[in-house]
Amino acid sequence: MNHFRPDAGGSASVLGPLESAVLNALWDVDAAATVGDVVEHLASQGHAVHYSSAKTTLNTLVAKGYAKKRSIGRANAFAARVSRAEFDARIVQGVVGGLMRNYRNPLLAHLAEQLADDDASLEEFRRLLEERRATRST
Repeated sequence: MNHFRPDAGGSASVLGPLESAVLNALWDVDAAATVGDVVEHLASQGHAVHYSSAKTTLNTLVAKGYAKKRSIGRANAFAARVSRAEFDARIVQGVVGGLMRNYRNPLLAHLAEQLADDDASLEEFRRLLEERRATRST
């Protein structure tokens, strides 16, 4: 189960800081990466991570369904199982779905309040809503 931390940005809003950094490394590498590749990539980003910590974190991401692992000779290669866009969509669906089930009226009131003062966002919301309606009626 993921916990949503709205004060954290990006993937760190549902993953721990190291899990987020490692998953972002897999997205950045955009190919099968060994633990060593991930450690090297993180180091190039200014994150000093021990090999064993990266390995444990990669296996945790596999267990959570965000990464996949395959054997290449004596090493394991890891790759992201979901794209950044798919990850974001899953998180939004989980958070907003829970809010809609448990706090529907306060959520809708909050959205209306936020959109009322932002013409561009309101127009974007209207456009998206019309697209969804058109898709459902065909």
